[in-house]
Amino acid sequence: MSVTREKIIELGEDLIRTKGYNAFSYQDISSALGIKNAAIHYYFPTKANLGTSIVKTNIQRFEEMVGNMHSRDFDEIKQLDTFIKIYIKSHREKKVCLFGALSPAFDTLNEVTQKELSKMIDIILHWLTGILASGKQKGLFDFNESPENRATMIFSGLVASLQLSRVINTIDYKGICQSIEDDISI
Repeated sequence: MSVTREKIIELGEDLIRTKGYNAFSYQDISSALGIKNAAIHYYFPTKANLGTSIVKTNIQRFEEMVGNMHSRDFDEIKQLDTFIKIYIKSHREKKVCLFGALSPAFDTLNEVTQKELSKMIDIILHWLTGILASGKQKGLFDFNESPENRATMIFSGLVASLQLSRVINTIDYKGICQSIEDDISI
């Protein structure tokens, strides 16, 4: 992948996570990178192409993170903690997660980007459900609902509280994240 293409994806994601998908333009990217709009169009003929590439890049990063955790033999508690730390980092950087940024604009995204975003969420929820089920079976976690429902509760809690923290500056985001973990820990 070319350095320019990588920089465009990185800046595009940053703009989505800070301003929103519909609030940025190629001009924002070209000005920040000191390149012409035509250079962006060379790699991404449309904003939809860029959006899809950003989602696909995030899927790849997530899958690499999961693979890395497995290769390092992280137990379910450490995997959940690693996942939650992604959201803590986003809070520290004053960004929402990619899903939280794109979901309000979902109906304005093209079909391919919508499918990739849905795929991303399916991958995350499938993985999270798996570690919750396995952790519960091993006696590491305790919760009453199904692992699928608990995974959805955890994911939606992380996303929603991250968005809410942008509006309410006094939210103890780390405390919320710790509560999520404490709520299922034995």
